[in-house]
Amino acid sequence: MTSQPLAAALGKPIEDAGEETFLLFSQDIPSNNLGFVDSKADSLEVEIAGHEYILRQSPGLLHSNRGEGTTGAVIWKITPLLAAWLTSLPRILSGVLHNRAVVVELGCGVAGLTGLVLSRLVQCYVLTDQAYVMKYLKENIAANATTPREKKTFKKRTNEKKFTPGERLKALALDWEVDSVQNLKSAIPPGAPIDLLIICDCVYNEYLISPLVQTCVDICRLGSTAADATVVLVAQQLRSDTVCELFLDALMKEFNVWRIPDNELSSQLRSGSGYVVHLAILRDQVRKAE
Repeated sequence: MTSQPLAAALGKPIEDAGEETFLLFSQDIPSNNLGFVDSKADSLEVEIAGHEYILRQSPGLLHSNRGEGTTGAVIWKITPLLAAWLTSLPRILSGVLHNRAVVVELGCGVAGLTGLVLSRLVQCYVLTDQAYVMKYLKENIAANATTPREKKTFKKRTNEKKFTPGERLKALALDWEVDSVQNLKSAIPPGAPIDLLIICDCVYNEYLISPLVQTCVDICRLGSTAADATVVLVAQQLRSDTVCELFLDALMKEFNVWRIPDNELSSQLRSGSGYVVHLAILRDQVRKAE
């Protein structure tokens, strides 16, 4: 299922950002606090799909006075949940998440967990965030990418290739407000479209909504075609209804947006979990495909 039949399978896109936000926040939302896994730990051990990852964080950086933001310094609760769901290769993403796929993630944070997990299953995965994240991120890649500990009970996937991180998992500094997405061309295979763009828990600051959405637009136009349009996946914790509505409204000006139905998600990401996962495809690319 490429992006064209994916849009058909999802049905009618969301029409009103305010109504979608009301529906999301009218649920009984459990308290996830701010959403950190453990903001005081220097490192965390996470197991996904039989692989164990030891991930370094920076609690000191999180609580520093760095003006440009520090939220990428620690791991957020939704990240391992999303990574676990994606590594199951969900049916709804079968046309865009496969062994030849090129995946880019925005705002990956110091852990790069989703990239560590999914890069075992795709052709190329590019982790991006601001420059201050890169030191810790590359250390986590080096510590986990080559030989993550594998439990004996875990059966290796038939499509899981021998892991060569230098070729398949890359880290690139990308600031939504100042950097050009053209820089991604140095990290992805020549001429390859970007199949999937992942944004996990990056929607929290109303002042960053405009540059984030514009970055999404620019990446989706980076070599994609109507037949192979880039699919944007946005996973977020439900915190502020105001910020959520502002983001959805801005996103829907450029994209057709759908909420992934519960029957396609893991139980940890369904309605009532405090999280939501949307898919988006550029409006003009959907029209061309039709």
